[in-house]
Amino acid sequence: MKSMKLLLLSLILAIGLAGCGTKDAGNTGSNADKPPETGTEQETKTEKTADPVTLKFFTALADRTNGIGKVEQDIIDAYMNENPNVKIEVEALQDEPYKSKIKVYASTNELPDIIQAWGQPSFLSPLLDNDLLLELNPSDFASSNFVAGSLDGFSKDGKLFGLPRNTDYAIMYYNKQIFADNGIEVPKTTDDLLAAVKKLRENKVNPIAMNGMDGWTLPIWYDYVAQRVTGDFNVMDQAFERQISFTDERLVQAAANMQEFAKAKGFADGWLTADYGAARNLFGQGQAAMFFMGNWEAGLATDTNFSEEFRNNVGAFPFPASDKGKETDITAWYGGGYAISKNSKHQEAAVDFMKYFFQPDHWPKQVWQSGAGTPAQKFDEFLTGDETELQKQLIDIFNNMTSSSGTPLQDVATDEFKQKVMEAHQSLLNEKMTPEEFAKALDAAADKVAGK
Repeated sequence: MKSMKLLLLSLILAIGLAGCGTKDAGNTGSNADKPPETGTEQETKTEKTADPVTLKFFTALADRTNGIGKVEQDIIDAYMNENPNVKIEVEALQDEPYKSKIKVYASTNELPDIIQAWGQPSFLSPLLDNDLLLELNPSDFASSNFVAGSLDGFSKDGKLFGLPRNTDYAIMYYNKQIFADNGIEVPKTTDDLLAAVKKLRENKVNPIAMNGMDGWTLPIWYDYVAQRVTGDFNVMDQAFERQISFTDERLVQAAANMQEFAKAKGFADGWLTADYGAARNLFGQGQAAMFFMGNWEAGLATDTNFSEEFRNNVGAFPFPASDKGKETDITAWYGGGYAISKNSKHQEAAVDFMKYFFQPDHWPKQVWQSGAGTPAQKFDEFLTGDETELQKQLIDIFNNMTSSSGTPLQDVATDEFKQKVMEAHQSLLNEKMTPEEFAKALDAAADKVAGK
């Protein structure tokens, strides 16, 4: 869980807010008995006679009509339109069902041609250990303008096995109208946040929508709380690396603070059985005042599934400060991206599509201008001046970042470690574990990774 390279920060600060990929010709057969064709005539001939190719594309962007899922699908459709011999079959599931099914594909050695991948050990290591991913040539993507450090999580032993799609950081979305109706100001400190929760509860309003059933957002919350107690994201790193114990009094205090927040009903009713979609809809339908999630939800301001009133009133603020941790200390990392199956029968076509996907005027331009998220590529040339207020707020949060967490705790090791970490958080917040028992559970999980 190493600190995120802040060279990206300089890129975004510089922004300030104010040709198609090579076509896959396939196997056109022997032309030895024909005179050579040149120029446009040859190009047209190649396109018309290219062998048909079907690529299976497996993604965790389940919504294909809004946000980043729509941008992903739009680029797929554009590629197929420009390359009529290529058909891309999309299978889309939400995050956790996706991660369960990818294990099934991996166990039978039948990965789809292109898969969504996370540049984190918990996801990539099993695939790399079983030699399931195709090594990529970095020079193929030199013109894609990936920001410094963004490829690190997708690399191993100096070799590249995937490409990052997003720059991710966790923040709090809020409904300005609900805040105004309840006389609440944007919380600046953790005490302010708790006071806001109590006032919302008094007025019978759900405070924070949270996808507790999925589990992966809970350790990110703990990253924040622990940093606000210690003033340093590195303390969590030290505990995982066994330099200190999770029973360190500071980390136990952070766990106690989390449990107290849950006891105060800081999370929306039913949060422990809510998945991502349920939590998002609760917030988008105006039934919760806040939503803890990543910056990739910038599309909330443009999602027509929600009312115009909501879209006009959705805002964002950083996780509140404490006497030791600042608002500018942000949990940030490079998240989802893509990898190609080593066993794909159409490796060349899959690489060609990835080159097309990450061309500067495709993914980075479209994901930014649609308001759907922040790419892991330079995008300053694509600012329009018509960015939504929510986009501007998200960029401001990132602009002001002074330290970052790096890869979240649950994703720094094996899948077994991840499951143990998420289950421990669920048990802590559901009062089935004391903070001390929680700390010991994390120690046991980290000890197993360390071989102790």
